[in-house]
Amino acid sequence: MVKNMKEKKVTITSKNISPKQWSALILELNLIKTAWKPYAKLELHTSSLNKILRQGTRKYDARD
Repeated sequence: MVKNMKEKKVTITSKNISPKQWSALILELNLIKTAWKPYAKLELHTSSLNKILRQGTRKYDARD
């Protein structure tokens, strides 16, 4: 691991995105984060992140 690496930051903003599109975007970014896990530690920060990930990544439930 390289020790003298600077932290890099990306900001994504949108004013005309629906809640459904926003959730889909967050889930896609989470897939990217998972795929990049061996190469880099990525972090996602947004409001209701845990709720979106919990709802979007749950396994099939026979009760539904």
